[in-house]
Amino acid sequence: MKTKALILSGVVVLTAAVSSTIAAVSYLRPEPQSAAPQVEQPQPTVSTPPATIEKLNPPVSTAPSPDPARLPIALVDESVQSPEFVKFLDRTKQAVRDRDAKYIRSIVTPQTKFSFGAQRTINYLNPENPKSSFWTSLEKALALGCSQEASGYSCPTVFQQFQSALKPSSTDLDAFSAIVVVGQNVNVRSRPDGNSPAIATLTNEIVKYDTTTFQNASEQEKSETFRLDNPNGWTPVILSGDRRGFVASRYAYSPVGYRVIFGKEGGEWKMQAFVTGD
Repeated sequence: MKTKALILSGVVVLTAAVSSTIAAVSYLRPEPQSAAPQVEQPQPTVSTPPATIEKLNPPVSTAPSPDPARLPIALVDESVQSPEFVKFLDRTKQAVRDRDAKYIRSIVTPQTKFSFGAQRTINYLNPENPKSSFWTSLEKALALGCSQEASGYSCPTVFQQFQSALKPSSTDLDAFSAIVVVGQNVNVRSRPDGNSPAIATLTNEIVKYDTTTFQNASEQEKSETFRLDNPNGWTPVILSGDRRGFVASRYAYSPVGYRVIFGKEGGEWKMQAFVTGD
């Protein structure tokens, strides 16, 4: 009987030890991981960017204005006529998003023009610096579609289509005094601040640039806030009735702002010019 009791006790102890070991192994074993959530890829840039969603200050009425002084502009992306060019353009846009200086250099040639005056090369624009204004200017130029030219395409469409949009009576506007506001129901703010009241909305429209406000601004405002190539900046404009306000610079284009011209050389698409001015 004593022998049986000893055997039984040993079995109990062994069983407890095994159970403890199994429990310890189960605790230390990592829990199975669930699959990582899918991340949406960035959507391709559309020809007309949507207006900023501003919950605190919704846009004012978007009904068409009978004001004959208003100058709408039709912006047509003619690059869609060439699937081959569209493929090249999409690759270039991706390179811009990636700040891929190596790719940009691959589409630049010794003949690429970067100025109407001084002889400059791509080095002047410092593409190796991801914070260079070259990138934001090029990104903005490519965001609006392109116009067809004899030798290729010019982007954005604003440069080519501005003159045809002007009315004969618009004698006080030219390419240097105008701003093209691109987008649907873009707010014009009373101050360069997204929380200030909206005094009007514009949809693909030409307005006058407020040079007085710019000239009276501080040096910091001129170099930062009021830069057209600053996606977070503001552009001072004058509406009909001499109303003055500010448009988010991401929607404001100068007809003589930076534009890029692409053409074929040796059977391949190349950047033939990246210039500003006229």
